[in-house]
Amino acid sequence: MESQIKSLSISLSEAVQYAQLVNLADIIYKQAVKENDTSAQLNPSLQAYQNVCNNQDYHALVDKDFMTDYNVLYNVQMNDIIIPGKFDLVYYGFIAQHKSTQDYVIAIRGTENVLEAIADAFFVPTAFKEFNNNGLVPSGFYDLYESGLIVSPPDATTQIVPLLLKIVAADPVLMMPDARNVRTVVAGHSLGATLATYYAAAASAGLGKGLNLSVYTYASPMTGDATFAGIYNNNVADNCRIYNVPDVVPKVPEYFENGVNIYTPLAGGYKIDSTQYPLVNPGAPCAHQLPVYQYALERLNGTDNPDILNFGDGGCRASS
Repeated sequence: MESQIKSLSISLSEAVQYAQLVNLADIIYKQAVKENDTSAQLNPSLQAYQNVCNNQDYHALVDKDFMTDYNVLYNVQMNDIIIPGKFDLVYYGFIAQHKSTQDYVIAIRGTENVLEAIADAFFVPTAFKEFNNNGLVPSGFYDLYESGLIVSPPDATTQIVPLLLKIVAADPVLMMPDARNVRTVVAGHSLGATLATYYAAAASAGLGKGLNLSVYTYASPMTGDATFAGIYNNNVADNCRIYNVPDVVPKVPEYFENGVNIYTPLAGGYKIDSTQYPLVNPGAPCAHQLPVYQYALERLNGTDNPDILNFGDGGCRASS
């Protein structure tokens, strides 16, 4: 049984704040899919961010002042379909810098469909190269991370040549010049949580070692074996891995050797339990949704905002 070792140190207000930013990335992508806007599915504009922030339907889910407080520097793209020989980049999130503190945030959305549809081969272990091949991670998650690309939003004033995310992780100052003097927060949900974890792992082992790095993950699958977890836990001191008791995703993947699953959770676990809140539909699909995580965190922080549960078709808000 997992201990809740972050219970005394977690900032609930920060956990909510970064959940809102990951939600923003998720909503931008879902809006693009809904509107059949293929260009925005690949590389949304700054105006797309502003449109979501201005939409009152989303004010319970996102930071409506995001575009006032932050500069969006880059969009993050990933290969959405891990099939040998197929390359299908789509938008997964963003890198932004706070206008006042100069702190950076990297927010990466989740993709539940991938977790539901992947083949067993997705979980076959492979070496994590950034730890000098020490530690094993699920090959599908790692392949997805290695496909990551950062690009400029199409309406950004400054345009960069697209660059692999793993190159940025190896030397964060390359594209975030203030990184040695300010904090960088990496946040992700579900599959996006694994990508956030690998970015932080790579940064902590490369030229980003010693930077002020914090990680907030929500509903993260297990990201590696005991060796990977041990190195990561030693390198990334400020890791907050938030998991919901009825959510099955933090309990996977499974890859057995000698009858034992080689994959193990990272340190920094913080337990929430959405079944404690009558307004949350107790179904398993709802237990994995980021807005449900956000609602539970806000409740723990003393705020009850049931509008958070109106996302999608409102199916995760229990009928009263």
